[in-house]
Amino acid sequence: MKKQRRLMNGGFTLIELLLVISIILILVGFLVPKFSSYENKAKSTKAVNTAKQLQTAAMASYGDDDGKFVKDDVQDCLSKLTSADSPQVLDSGIDDDNVGIKYKSDNKDYTIYINAKENTYTVKDKDGLQVYPKVIK
Repeated sequence: MKKQRRLMNGGFTLIELLLVISIILILVGFLVPKFSSYENKAKSTKAVNTAKQLQTAAMASYGDDDGKFVKDDVQDCLSKLTSADSPQVLDSGIDDDNVGIKYKSDNKDYTIYINAKENTYTVKDKDGLQVYPKVIK
């Protein structure tokens, strides 16, 4: 008799609605950490891509200055050739074959260290942790 009445009304009981809502909340609870880790991975990838732009611009300056880094020329190339947020050549990190550049990506500070002789670069975050290349533990 109750089943027929419920079918005729076409509605759900309060218990059934609470059960469905609780199941949905449990499933969302599993997905939220996944999405935040994807967001962090995307931000890290963006920082590395910006570093590659900076490395390309710095190497253009290196080639223009007969195989050495000149601070003002590197800074000029960074401003003209990249879309990086406020890149700054580090005073302490520059010599003929090496240059350090501080920049921002997603409001986080990063530093790229470029070695022209080996044509390599390393990206570190503000805490000094290496972002690129990945360090295998």
